[in-house]
Amino acid sequence: MNKTGRITLPASLRKKLRLEGEAEFEVEQLEGGDGLVLRPVIAIRREDTWAYTPEHLARLRKAHEDSRAGRVRQVTEEELDRLLEGRGE
Repeated sequence: MNKTGRITLPASLRKKLRLEGEAEFEVEQLEGGDGLVLRPVIAIRREDTWAYTPEHLARLRKAHEDSRAGRVRQVTEEELDRLLEGRGE
Protein backbone atom coordinates (compact mmCIF):
# COMPACT_ATOMS: atom_id res chain seq x y z
CA MET A 1 0.00 0.00 0.00
CA ASN A 2 1.36 3.43 -0.82
CA LYS A 3 1.26 6.47 1.48
CA THR A 4 -2.10 7.62 0.01
CA GLY A 5 -3.72 4.25 0.78
CA ARG A 6 -3.76 2.87 -2.76
CA ILE A 7 -3.34 -0.85 -3.23
CA THR A 8 -1.93 -2.32 -6.43
CA LEU A 9 -3.13 -5.76 -7.50
CA PRO A 10 -0.72 -7.84 -9.59
CA ALA A 11 -1.63 -8.17 -13.28
CA SER A 12 -1.98 -11.94 -12.97
CA LEU A 13 -4.61 -11.54 -10.23
CA ARG A 14 -6.48 -8.83 -12.17
CA LYS A 15 -6.57 -11.15 -15.18
CA LYS A 16 -7.81 -14.08 -13.08
CA LEU A 17 -10.58 -11.87 -11.62
CA ARG A 18 -11.38 -10.41 -15.06
CA LEU A 19 -10.77 -6.85 -13.83
CA GLU A 20 -10.05 -4.32 -16.55
CA GLY A 21 -9.44 -0.60 -16.24
CA GLU A 22 -10.73 0.97 -13.05
CA ALA A 23 -12.65 -1.14 -10.56
CA GLU A 24 -14.56 -0.57 -7.34
CA PHE A 25 -14.43 -2.92 -4.37
CA GLU A 26 -16.47 -3.67 -1.29
CA VAL A 27 -14.15 -3.90 1.70
CA GLU A 28 -14.87 -6.16 4.67
CA GLN A 29 -12.71 -6.32 7.75
CA LEU A 30 -12.21 -9.86 8.99
CA GLU A 31 -13.26 -10.80 12.49
CA GLY A 32 -10.43 -9.98 14.84
CA GLY A 33 -9.41 -7.09 12.59
CA ASP A 34 -6.29 -8.74 11.19
CA GLY A 35 -7.27 -8.86 7.53
CA LEU A 36 -9.49 -7.56 4.75
CA VAL A 37 -11.66 -9.11 2.06
CA LEU A 38 -11.99 -7.16 -1.20
CA ARG A 39 -14.92 -7.99 -3.47
CA PRO A 40 -15.26 -6.41 -6.92
CA VAL A 41 -18.57 -4.54 -7.22
CA ILE A 42 -20.43 -2.72 -9.94
CA ALA A 43 -22.07 0.57 -9.07
CA ILE A 44 -25.59 1.11 -10.39
CA ARG A 45 -27.75 4.22 -10.40
CA ARG A 46 -30.20 4.52 -7.53
CA GLU A 47 -33.17 4.68 -9.91
CA ASP A 48 -32.14 1.28 -11.33
CA THR A 49 -31.96 -0.55 -7.99
CA TRP A 50 -35.58 -1.77 -8.32
CA ALA A 51 -34.31 -4.34 -10.83
CA TYR A 52 -32.22 -6.01 -8.12
CA THR A 53 -34.84 -6.39 -5.40
CA PRO A 54 -35.54 -9.97 -4.27
CA GLU A 55 -39.10 -9.71 -5.63
CA HIS A 56 -38.01 -8.62 -9.10
CA LEU A 57 -35.22 -11.20 -9.27
CA ALA A 58 -37.75 -13.91 -8.31
CA ARG A 59 -40.03 -12.75 -11.17
CA LEU A 60 -37.10 -12.93 -13.60
CA ARG A 61 -36.19 -16.44 -12.45
CA LYS A 62 -39.80 -17.56 -12.94
CA ALA A 63 -39.96 -15.93 -16.38
CA HIS A 64 -36.77 -17.73 -17.44
CA GLU A 65 -38.11 -21.04 -16.12
CA ASP A 66 -41.39 -20.51 -18.00
CA SER A 67 -39.51 -19.63 -21.18
CA ARG A 68 -37.24 -22.70 -20.95
CA ALA A 69 -40.31 -24.90 -20.37
CA GLY A 70 -42.04 -23.45 -23.42
CA ARG A 71 -44.71 -21.63 -21.40
CA VAL A 72 -44.70 -18.57 -23.65
CA ARG A 73 -47.22 -16.66 -25.72
CA GLN A 74 -46.51 -14.23 -28.52
CA VAL A 75 -48.59 -11.08 -28.63
CA THR A 76 -48.85 -8.28 -31.17
CA GLU A 77 -48.07 -4.67 -30.31
CA GLU A 78 -51.80 -3.95 -30.33
CA GLU A 79 -52.51 -6.78 -27.87
CA LEU A 80 -49.73 -5.55 -25.63
CA ASP A 81 -51.12 -2.00 -25.73
CA ARG A 82 -54.56 -3.31 -24.72
CA LEU A 83 -53.05 -5.30 -21.86
CA LEU A 84 -51.19 -2.23 -20.61
CA GLU A 85 -54.30 -0.03 -20.91
CA GLY A 86 -56.17 -2.49 -18.69
CA ARG A 87 -53.52 -2.00 -16.00
CA GLY A 88 -53.86 1.80 -16.09
CA GLU A 89 -50.44 2.35 -17.66
